[in-house]
Amino acid sequence: MHFFSLLTVATGLLGQAVTGAAQSLKDNPVPPGVQFLFSGNISVGLPVDIGAVPAGNVTVIPVIGGAVSGPKIAGKMLALGADWSLSTQNGYSYSDMRAHIRAMDNSNIYLQMSGVMQGANGIILVRGTFQTGSKDFWWMNYAFAFGVMKPSPTGFTVDMWHMTYGMQ
Repeated sequence: MHFFSLLTVATGLLGQAVTGAAQSLKDNPVPPGVQFLFSGNISVGLPVDIGAVPAGNVTVIPVIGGAVSGPKIAGKMLALGADWSLSTQNGYSYSDMRAHIRAMDNSNIYLQMSGVMQGANGIILVRGTFQTGSKDFWWMNYAFAFGVMKPSPTGFTVDMWHMTYGMQ
């Protein structure tokens, strides 16, 4: 067999192997990892009814304090922020909460959570984003975070995770 023929056969076999690997990934994608960030208790004040708007009814619920604790961050919620809740005419309720976390080392972290209520039990599946200038928490600026927010006697509880991929 000539060298050119061997090269052609080898290239064809390599192409089949790559195609097979791509098909295998398509059929069995690798799921991302998940790391627990924190649990939080968010204390809220009296709601302020903004009233009916074209999309539904808006209520603003002020954040008046709370705490977060977990393996990635611990600290307190400052009385800065609120949950802007939109209740639609077709029965859906959307949460858009902004809050301020002061970590134990006095780092300031801005948290925004938004999501939609899941049924009549008040549970809201949220996605979270963070902004901070802290070197210790800089990674949070790029975290893809999600959580479960539930009503509590003083406001809300939230459990937050972040997705990882290739860095477990």
